[in-house]
Amino acid sequence: MTRAACVLIVLSCFVCLCTAVPIHEQQTRFALPQASNREEGLRLISTAENHREWMTEEQILNLIRNNHHFVDVTDGFLENLDGLKPLVQLGPPSDVTHQDLVAPLLANISESAMERFLTKFSSFHTRFYKSVSGTASSEWLFFQVIRLLASNPSDKYTASVRQVHHSFPQSSIIARIEPVSDVSFASNPIVIVGAHLDSVNVQDPMNGRSPGADDDGSGTATLFESLRVLLESRVLDSSVGWSKPIEFHWYAGEEGGGLGSQPIAADYRQRGVNVYAMWQCDMSGYRAPGKEDVIAIMDDYTDVSFSEYVKKLASAYTRFTTVDDSMNGYGGSDHFSWTKAGYPAVFAFDTPWADVNPYIHTPNDDVSHISFSHMAEFAKMIIGWTIELSFE
Repeated sequence: MTRAACVLIVLSCFVCLCTAVPIHEQQTRFALPQASNREEGLRLISTAENHREWMTEEQILNLIRNNHHFVDVTDGFLENLDGLKPLVQLGPPSDVTHQDLVAPLLANISESAMERFLTKFSSFHTRFYKSVSGTASSEWLFFQVIRLLASNPSDKYTASVRQVHHSFPQSSIIARIEPVSDVSFASNPIVIVGAHLDSVNVQDPMNGRSPGADDDGSGTATLFESLRVLLESRVLDSSVGWSKPIEFHWYAGEEGGGLGSQPIAADYRQRGVNVYAMWQCDMSGYRAPGKEDVIAIMDDYTDVSFSEYVKKLASAYTRFTTVDDSMNGYGGSDHFSWTKAGYPAVFAFDTPWADVNPYIHTPNDDVSHISFSHMAEFAKMIIGWTIELSFE
């Protein structure tokens, strides 16, 4: 039996350890897939809404090599959620209204800090979710978040970070910030931003070099920098109107077919957790040579109204224009898990899909191909998203 351990950091006073029921053990409603297929190392892979087949790891890697999106549904986390109590969904704000809070923060975004973070994060030999170094990279990130939260204590909010353990070695990470108040915010809708922390070398997943600087070290670093700016600016200390908890998610095993985000999204749905909206930041650092700097708003398994709101954030807080785009595939990234769980989710990408970084999933996806100014524009949107959606 595995355990989902969490480290709770109450910033005004102490750090403590606690445990929780493993997420994958809470999914008792789902029947196990055919034991013989699992014993043979096969995984049940979905490449379209109504298409599933058992595949070997080599067949799965061929999907990645061909940019063919897929979801690993072997464990059935997102099955049979339709019978649960319907969610009450709120639409996005009608406009961008908190420029007075957001605009002063944007000058604090540090390209050099993101470069230092990403240089270290991409130095792990690989962050493949089954590998030793993939596990080590997750542990490193976990302790960076602990250090960041502990160095920014406040009596105005509580902050916590926990690891979510899976059936594979690498852990997902969830950081949460919520106001301290006489009024309980536990039932208020949560604002989520996510990225995936794993990487893959499709020629040799376990042993091949896989820096994953853009995919998705860039998204991981963008979220970390956004969290740093929010905490160090003290905007959450003095502002009136903050009413929704904010969560930063770093998912394990995305390259294996959404393996980390599926159980988390399903767990939230089964417990009736109210999620306002989720933003997936998967790749924010590549600038296609000779092309205009843009932010691609993907329409695959995303919420239309919140995607339109992302365009407003880009217009208000960045120098980039947005373009509507599609990956024309199933899954795509971890936003898919939240959409399938019944929550509104959005996905913004660093280039149109036709100009996707050619180095991803290879040893050449390193910091030499990263535009940190491009990442800074994404951090501006992430900060805007967290403030605009979490404040009344």
